[in-house]
Amino acid sequence: MMKKVFLLFSLVFIISCQKESSKPAIVNPPLKVKKEAPKKAVLEYGIDENDNEIYNASSVDSRPEYPEGMDRFNIFLTKTYVMPKKAVEEEAMGPVFTTIVIEKDGTLSNIEVLRDFGYGSGKEMLRVMKLSPKWTPALKGGKRVRCSYNFPFYVQ
Repeated sequence: MMKKVFLLFSLVFIISCQKESSKPAIVNPPLKVKKEAPKKAVLEYGIDENDNEIYNASSVDSRPEYPEGMDRFNIFLTKTYVMPKKAVEEEAMGPVFTTIVIEKDGTLSNIEVLRDFGYGSGKEMLRVMKLSPKWTPALKGGKRVRCSYNFPFYVQ
């Protein structure tokens, strides 16, 4: 009998402690406003046709950039790079060190694999780099210049 009284008291207590879950009335529905992405200022930079020097990324005023940043470049590499069959069979992984030149028009040239982990990993990186979209070129003295860029890509 005592158990039943306790259960009944507990149930009444729990029900009285619960908040009412009614939603507030909306007087005026919210306005839907279309947000436009901020427009980037397009700046035109000159090109010195006689300057064919390849600058180091640390010696330019503005480094070359992949569209939307290096995080997007890593995503591009990850999605595009296909692990060579032999490397999958051997469960091999490791870094592929690459150097490229970003030209004045943003295209890539002089693509070289400096070091890879074997199994055709470097050859695959060359294939992927040739598919890369144009970059924003480096700037030096207000002019677009050729720039070398080195980076590692870790294959897992």
